[in-house]
Amino acid sequence: MVTRSPGGIGRSRLAVALAALALGLAACSSGGDSSSDTDLTNGVAGKPVAGDTLTVAVQAPATSLEPATVNTALVIYTSLSYEPLIYQAADGSLEPALAESWEYNEGNTQLDITLRPESTFTDGAAVDAEAVKASLEYVQQAGGGSSQYLGGIEAIEVTGDLTLSLKLSGPNPMLADLLTQTYGVGGIISPTGLKNPEKLTVENPSQGAGAYVFAPDDTVAGDHYTYTANPDYYDKSKQHYKKVVLRVIPSPQAAINAVQTKQVDIAPGDASTAAQAKSSGQQVVAFPFVWQGLNLIDRGGEVSKPLGDVRVRQAINYAIDRETVTKAVLGEYGTPTTTTVVKDGDGWSQKAADAYPYDVDKAKQLLADAGYADGFELPVLSIKLAGIDTMTEALTSQLAEVGITLKVKAVSDEQSYVGGATDQSFPALAVGYGAQPMFIMGPGLFLPTAPVFNGFKTNDEKLVGMYLEAAAATPEDRAAIDVEMQQYLVDQAWFAPVAFSPVFYYARPDLGGVKVSAGAPVATVLDWYDTK
Repeated sequence: MVTRSPGGIGRSRLAVALAALALGLAACSSGGDSSSDTDLTNGVAGKPVAGDTLTVAVQAPATSLEPATVNTALVIYTSLSYEPLIYQAADGSLEPALAESWEYNEGNTQLDITLRPESTFTDGAAVDAEAVKASLEYVQQAGGGSSQYLGGIEAIEVTGDLTLSLKLSGPNPMLADLLTQTYGVGGIISPTGLKNPEKLTVENPSQGAGAYVFAPDDTVAGDHYTYTANPDYYDKSKQHYKKVVLRVIPSPQAAINAVQTKQVDIAPGDASTAAQAKSSGQQVVAFPFVWQGLNLIDRGGEVSKPLGDVRVRQAINYAIDRETVTKAVLGEYGTPTTTTVVKDGDGWSQKAADAYPYDVDKAKQLLADAGYADGFELPVLSIKLAGIDTMTEALTSQLAEVGITLKVKAVSDEQSYVGGATDQSFPALAVGYGAQPMFIMGPGLFLPTAPVFNGFKTNDEKLVGMYLEAAAATPEDRAAIDVEMQQYLVDQAWFAPVAFSPVFYYARPDLGGVKVSAGAPVATVLDWYDTK
């Protein structure tokens, strides 16, 4: 049963707004001809040696330097100076950081944390349970865009000097993941910092327990941001440099030139410059995880009656020659997909990946069976960002072959896109969306509470039921349910994904530790080191 719902989804109250993140991640990738016959996920793995300065190119200046208000796409500005409770490794696994250990209760409604005993903040104060509680509660109420990641925490109980329990309003099996450096909000602020949070800015040193301390005297906001090694950090083996400098270079071409001329050690890139980076001898590391394609949001057929029929949505999927479109739009670095999750990632299965082989005759037959043998017009909202509009143009010619005429409106700014996606004037959206674990992706993409990418608030009771069941399940059982959920989305053809595009990293040849994976597609600055 599919209905529209203006409300929430019962027990699950983690309404994580991933829309801005999805658009932000998509902005890191774009089209272009390139070629590669190597594994791009692993960079140099030589033996680490002590380094003096690591200079990193970043595409945008800092909007915040503290965990409560940092933009999720810019956590590099806080991950250096604010140690998280838990650390996400390059393979996606979780490792101890400020938290020595953690454990869920049965049903995933409580997370018990034990802190390591030897960690201190930069002012010398111990990182204890009371300090962690105060920091998490501050993040919850600070009003930052990432505060919603902790929205399901109803109460925090201190059970000892180094132990505390996070009590949840509903099951959340991914809370430990959300408390890593990846999402920002797991970075812990000292009690000194919380006394005057208005001073957690570019004019003052950071107030965390991280491997580095923000240095305002060696910083020019909007140009470069400097961090120096924290002398009291608990694990010296993680401090690979005396200093880390984040240098703002918005242009991908300028960034690649900066790596080549040794002005920076590593920079983000895109498919349009990957071949140039590789030919100049730079490391090219990437993992395709931002899917591009169509989001068929009018599943009840309110604006576009044909989309209310699952056969029509399936026909759209059969009508797309993903291999050809991917090569044309993204070059060799794109990866064709029929799913919204990456291969070997959470929820992926070979069955779902094989669901829609290119078959024009099958597409036409499904349209005829649904009563649309002569085709129909489908309004689509697109955006001139990260090659999303280029992908839409390619799909226009593909779907025309089966009689579906896309009427595309391409806007140039995010505000117009979000407005059109949510006012129910468009039955379909052209999208770029960063793949996430199913539990985290649900509130941003396919649950009725999704703020942007489920504009008609489609509430599928079977899908929501599986989501809630997975939320309370053991990791082993949840994995199987997540596969079922993804298969259900594929069978119901809520989306027409075409290809995954990567986020690229270009690094000097001897920079080690630059790795990405299905579990952690965004590389982390603290992993990088000089090699012998």
